[in-house]
Amino acid sequence: MEYTKQYKAFCKRLSIYRKLLDYNQLHMADVLGMTKPEYVNRESGRSLVSGKDIRKLSDTGADIDELLVDSHRKTSPHVISGMVREYDNNTVEYMKNILSDYIIYLCEKKKDNKNKAFINNVKLLKAMDKDSTADSMLKCIRDINKITDQQVISDSLGISRFKYSKIENNKEYPDAMVLIRLYELYGYVPSMYLKLYDIQLEIMDYIYDDLTQNEQKQIIDFIDNLKNFV
Repeated sequence: MEYTKQYKAFCKRLSIYRKLLDYNQLHMADVLGMTKPEYVNRESGRSLVSGKDIRKLSDTGADIDELLVDSHRKTSPHVISGMVREYDNNTVEYMKNILSDYIIYLCEKKKDNKNKAFINNVKLLKAMDKDSTADSMLKCIRDINKITDQQVISDSLGISRFKYSKIENNKEYPDAMVLIRLYELYGYVPSMYLKLYDIQLEIMDYIYDDLTQNEQKQIIDFIDNLKNFV
């Protein structure tokens, strides 16, 4: 895959981020678990930054989305995720699935919302609600866009179908170039493909933030009522 100007801009931001940490290249290499030449090649753009490299960068406190695509995750007070996480681990998954169904039900009743981001988030939540797509952002992307053949997306990303299949099935993290291209194609920030946080809860938070106060109250009441059953 030919390095794009967007990828080169990422490499420049990576260099700036390292300097902001006051790390030399050897120190940054040690932090990321690689040799200095390996890191130098990545920062200069001579070697591709892998998905594992990016996850290690996240561990340093880096804003992955800012580094890769000069964007940020949507800010949110995380009302839904905060309430759900009050439950024990054995209950959280059950709560998420029941709540997801209810939020989708509320959203399907809305006929007046023209917010594109809201609509896209509802589509993504609905895709996550399906057993066949729940654990893979890329499966959700295909479901939303009604793409049945993996080859269609692999061609648009400029990678082999074999490599794409490994990424979609969570056997490999997407590398920096693929993440940048996914953002350009579908608009979802790179961190959403790297399992750095609970995407389903994140999307429910975003949807909740865009609802009316009355609709938000209905969701809060629904969560409170669920306490009687868990």
